[in-house]
Amino acid sequence: MSFEALSLYVISIFVVIMIPGPLSLFMVSNSVNYGILKSYPAFLGGTVASTLYLVISAAGLGALVVAADNLFALLKILGAIYLVYLGYVTIKESMKGKATDFANAELREAPDFGRLFKKAFLLGASNPKDIIFFMAFLPQFISTDGNLKQQIFIIVITWIVVDLLCKILYGLLAKPIRPFLDTRKNISRFEKSIGVLYIMAGGIAAVVA
Repeated sequence: MSFEALSLYVISIFVVIMIPGPLSLFMVSNSVNYGILKSYPAFLGGTVASTLYLVISAAGLGALVVAADNLFALLKILGAIYLVYLGYVTIKESMKGKATDFANAELREAPDFGRLFKKAFLLGASNPKDIIFFMAFLPQFISTDGNLKQQIFIIVITWIVVDLLCKILYGLLAKPIRPFLDTRKNISRFEKSIGVLYIMAGGIAAVVA
């Protein structure tokens, strides 16, 4: 891969990843709750999910999944259901518990690694349409004249680095938000808003599916 192609790839995936979506909302929400350092399992989970789809697509397996219409439709429906479920759980949790001191989020106990990682992974994997995106996107940066394995390796590693950086940027957005979450009422509103957005995303995904 040439330097020009790599530079264009980095810029392109940065723009794509930074487009707000359910996973980016999840990053902000966890960073608000636990602080950005303790939210790293969520960053890893989301990146592993998107990287998995990237590798599947790059390996040519994406074509097989897309060709199996019933399987792909089932994956899309399951993804939509999970988004709605996550929204329901988020809203439900916002209605109970004591007010949280978001100003000192970094001092709170770290969340369970497995639970946070799994939640982010499932959220990231809830959109199998990424396979179609990668199948259409990757050929723009792969040269048939070059070493295919080497190009795919560079594409995957670059994606992981940029994806993690973008998720950290979303996590940093939590800092300016915290001062507005100084009461249980405001905290509940914030969490309910996140939950509603998850449900809306699930509804949209179900309709598109």
